[in-house]
Amino acid sequence: VLTGTVKSVSRGPPPEPGWAVVSVLSLYKSGGLEVPQPTKGATLRLQLPCRLCPALKKGSSYVLMGRLGGDGGALLPPDAFVVPYRPQQQQVLGNLSKKPCRGTP
Repeated sequence: VLTGTVKSVSRGPPPEPGWAVVSVLSLYKSGGLEVPQPTKGATLRLQLPCRLCPALKKGSSYVLMGRLGGDGGALLPPDAFVVPYRPQQQQVLGNLSKKPCRGTP
């Protein structure tokens, strides 16, 4: 889970994936995602397998929850959780990041 501002979006020709470059505001649950330190201000390249979704707008900030691709890169599939970010969500997301995972690996 991360919050970030979209810097650019490129949609490749079919069947090529698209890409979104996001400037990280905060990182909450990163799993095995490789993000440079310090996280705030780092840029992250997200692969967009679908040409139409999720609908991302350059300059807008979002809460993003995607997956890790087979190569360890960030993947934002059509069923990814993507909502506009609001600063009021900062505390809720911070509390989420402190909770340990109860699932089994």
